[in-house]
Amino acid sequence: MTTDSISKLLRESPDLAPLAARLDRIKRLQRRYRTLAPEQLAAASRVCAIEGTTVVIFATSGPVAAALRQIAPRLLEGLRGDPRKSSKHSGDQELTSMRIEVQVSGAKPRRRTIERGEPPREALTKLARTLGESPLAEALERLAAPRRTRPKD
Repeated sequence: MTTDSISKLLRESPDLAPLAARLDRIKRLQRRYRTLAPEQLAAASRVCAIEGTTVVIFATSGPVAAALRQIAPRLLEGLRGDPRKSSKHSGDQELTSMRIEVQVSGAKPRRRTIERGEPPREALTKLARTLGESPLAEALERLAAPRRTRPKD
């Protein structure tokens, strides 16, 4: 059984080395993207792929995607880097477009509902009598009245 790390195995395998290089590039662009995008938009989106010369960004919702599309030219320029600076990642300067897609996460689990017990009918009736005639007293009497079951259609 080997104890080498997965990243080491990826880099050493001739078949998987291109995949590891691509993942490293996406990771590097994601770090740069986090510094370029506004904080809330960066938290709700991520760089997910590079397809040729296109950077693909996944957004968590439609409004986030719309906001990102508005600032896409600025983000793309930032991801490409400054061509005047000597960049060891010259491939980033070849990026020519940005595609923003919406990837909705799974539905949130429904909250458990806690069923209420029977209302304290005697206490509600007693309180309603002390209030005299008022809308509140009527409402309390309705709450204290036994439940009627509705006929099923």
